[in-house]
Amino acid sequence: MTKELITITPDLTVRQAKELMRTKEISGVPVIDQDQELVGIISVADIFRAMEGDNLDAKVAEIMTKNPVCLSEYDTVGQALSAYRQYKYHRFPVIDDHKKLVGILTAGDIVARLSQLLKIDQVEDNTEKKGPVNFTTHNIEYPIPGNNFERAGEAAGTIKRIMTNLGMNPSVIRSAAVAAYEAEMNVVIHASQGLLTAEITPEAVTITVTDTGPGINDISQAMKPGYSTATDEIRKMGFGAGMGLPNIKKSADEFSIESSPQGTILVIKILAK
Repeated sequence: MTKELITITPDLTVRQAKELMRTKEISGVPVIDQDQELVGIISVADIFRAMEGDNLDAKVAEIMTKNPVCLSEYDTVGQALSAYRQYKYHRFPVIDDHKKLVGILTAGDIVARLSQLLKIDQVEDNTEKKGPVNFTTHNIEYPIPGNNFERAGEAAGTIKRIMTNLGMNPSVIRSAAVAAYEAEMNVVIHASQGLLTAEITPEAVTITVTDTGPGINDISQAMKPGYSTATDEIRKMGFGAGMGLPNIKKSADEFSIESSPQGTILVIKILAK
């Protein structure tokens, strides 16, 4: 969770809350009282409603959401995922046993933690303990729902686990896992749905990711580090930094991309060196 908190008190005006969100580039603020206890939360949606009613000089206490859904600082990642799945909120206040605000948990924090738990880019180097790689072809097919951050990383984690069990080179496993994860996240962030398939042979790993719309308008621009078409909401969640495609290309020995307004096709090949 994020412990460096931006908060507001209920006696301030909605106009002041609006300005705070603008300057801090955030879309929601916890409301706390003088004892640091959480009493509500105010969001951009609340601000919009106040603007529509010409009510920006009202007190925050008048329009904030009272008794917001909270997480305990002792809740697990699994419990946080359940809350995200049930309520679809992009942020949850985190409180201690005394109902004092101690943090904010966003969907981005959840996915980042899942990535750590999956250890996408961490592979134990046991090369000296393994004999020659000798197995038949393994094929994987994994659907990727768009905008479903709670499942993000599952396909990459599956590929990594299978390759590890097959005794493949750790550097090859790492490259395949990173490329698959970045491709998977691109679908989650930008597309309505997608499908990841992988063919794993003793000679190479070939990952193909297809998605449905809206496609990439300018592929040459999209390949530049830092270029992103992610929405402000996605960026505030901690995603859309514009490094997905560059990281995929860097991880691959062979890489191709095709895109149209109907969708995008990525083909990533990593040689089993």
